[in-house]
Amino acid sequence: MAIWYNLQETSKKCSTVNMKRESADMFAIFTTIAGKTSKRAYVTLLLLLAIVSFTTVVGNNAEASSADADKLYIIKQDDKYGYIDRDGNVVIKPIYLNAKDFAEGVAPVKIQEGTWSILNTKGEIIGTWKYVDEINAFSEGLAVVRKGAKYGYINKKQLVIPVKFDNAYGFSEGMAVVAIREGNTLAERLNAKYGYIDKNGNVVIDFQYRAAGNFKEGVAPVSSTTGFGWGYIDKTGQYVIEPNYFAAKEFSEGLAPVSVGPGKTGFISHEGKFVIPPQYSWASGFSEGIACVKSGEKIEINSSHIKVVEIGKYGYIDKAGEFVIKPIFNYAESFRGDLARVYDQTLGFGDDKYQGISFGYIDKNGKIKWQLTR
Repeated sequence: MAIWYNLQETSKKCSTVNMKRESADMFAIFTTIAGKTSKRAYVTLLLLLAIVSFTTVVGNNAEASSADADKLYIIKQDDKYGYIDRDGNVVIKPIYLNAKDFAEGVAPVKIQEGTWSILNTKGEIIGTWKYVDEINAFSEGLAVVRKGAKYGYINKKQLVIPVKFDNAYGFSEGMAVVAIREGNTLAERLNAKYGYIDKNGNVVIDFQYRAAGNFKEGVAPVSSTTGFGWGYIDKTGQYVIEPNYFAAKEFSEGLAPVSVGPGKTGFISHEGKFVIPPQYSWASGFSEGIACVKSGEKIEINSSHIKVVEIGKYGYIDKAGEFVIKPIFNYAESFRGDLARVYDQTLGFGDDKYQGISFGYIDKNGKIKWQLTR
């Protein structure tokens, strides 16, 4: 019962936390709690941290990838959203309450509370959904739609997979990650089980994972409910890379970011061998030959606490692990086409992850193409 009690305490503390804080503040939560836990519960908290680390990147992976990125980019001015082209010219004026990335020629935008529309690249509305709380970017013809705390999928015309899941990601390689759970406390959310469905909504890999990512390059990162490590499965659900990692993300361009512990992230090949040694505190997958990483962060971990001594910065490396854009940003994302989004602080959670946050764009030379605006 000790672990359950401590997870309940975690839930109480985290429920009062502004989730838009920097990663250091997230570590601070664990620092406070870890000092009061048993050794076994401390291991559980490390697992919790691995899941949080993973989901801060993958939890919104319905956003468009560079492979299908249309050449329009979200901007924010006076808390309203619109889109620019690669040269920084405003193409769709910032008049929307929320917006998602363009993919497959369309982008979801929030018109008013409970109403989302789908725009084409000319800014024309091609469809509107009422009584929904969020629509994510399209992938493989479908988009995740959320009503309250439940998720389903729409095409550009109608609901095609019922709103019944407790979490859902975009489709990739014909499959999508979805979750089921009982209850809504933090502990119950972390006890959710993840599996995979096809485009008809049929379960193709059963609900058996603590967390999971999309299939890319034929494999997907998963964390089993029977162990504490991350590994990679094929489309039959069989492990092709054993679950020996603290955290793992999807493959792209032949490499995948994995962690061997907090603050120790590198890149492996499909053979499970490190190509770039674990030396970063965070990393995204490669896009356009470049990966976003967080460098310079110092983390102190022992049996009584987890503490960030020095907060790192985000920059971009090539496949040799060399910086091509120096780590000078407070937060940053992968390149989509010609541009990458950079921020003044770490993204938040909830309906509008950009609330209270300024962001802009850089090109592959690190030059600002759109100044950070709020």
